[in-house]
Amino acid sequence: MSFSEKEKHFHHLGLSNSSLNWSRHLLMQRSQVTSLFGADALWRKGYTGAKVKMAIFDTRIRADHSHFRNIKERTNWTNEDTLNDNLGHGTFVAGVIAGEDAECLGFAPDTEIYAFRVFTDAQVSYTSWFLDAFNYAIAINMDVLNLSIGGLDYLDLPFVEKVWEITANNIIMVSAIGNDGPLYGTLNNPADQSDVIGVGGIDYSDHIASFSSRGMSTWEIPHGYGRVKPDVVAYGREIMGSKISTGCKQLSGTSVASPVVAGVVCLLVSIIPENRRKEI
Repeated sequence: MSFSEKEKHFHHLGLSNSSLNWSRHLLMQRSQVTSLFGADALWRKGYTGAKVKMAIFDTRIRADHSHFRNIKERTNWTNEDTLNDNLGHGTFVAGVIAGEDAECLGFAPDTEIYAFRVFTDAQVSYTSWFLDAFNYAIAINMDVLNLSIGGLDYLDLPFVEKVWEITANNIIMVSAIGNDGPLYGTLNNPADQSDVIGVGGIDYSDHIASFSSRGMSTWEIPHGYGRVKPDVVAYGREIMGSKISTGCKQLSGTSVASPVVAGVVCLLVSIIPENRRKEI
């Protein structure tokens, strides 16, 4: 599995005047992706992700990071003896979901962050690490789980079946569809699974980003026709997120679009009364 972000040049296409005006508006506002989704409307009503348990499977977060107000737990499932994020990927993803820095706001700043370190500094991981971490996520009753990772290992049945177990326990799993576009048949696992919200990326002209994977899932074959993936798309170009220790930076990729959707999901979940969330 991998979680690379692809930096691509942004090309303006032939657009109408109204489309160009909207594109200019997006280009001006894109540093605050939350404003593009109207998150502030829910903030004004008091919904900020409070009491939503968000599992981030990635490269960890610093315990004392100033961008986060509610880091509940950090766990390490790798063979490296550190709890810190030395790559910055996990910190960035968490920032998009729940950061509170004015330069790179997240969607749900009061979300309870549970950081699962499942990748080493060399970007290495193993199925067994994920299985153990998934079991723990089930045991502590997570609400939402973000995987800004993906791979072509859809035949890794222990992993695939554990993902089914995660969703069967009413944990909403959000996962990046992959950066292997523009060809079809490039879906990454686990975002290609039927009960996982597979997230693709779009640019600021609302076109599918060239890097975003796409295609038909094969899980229903031969008794069905598969389904089109990704399930949803979100802005995945030059999104602002948190750096390892302080400050903000921009990244592009479906692993950026995935926490955008996960952050929105946390906001929506926080609207539901806490004692009814698992029922729904």
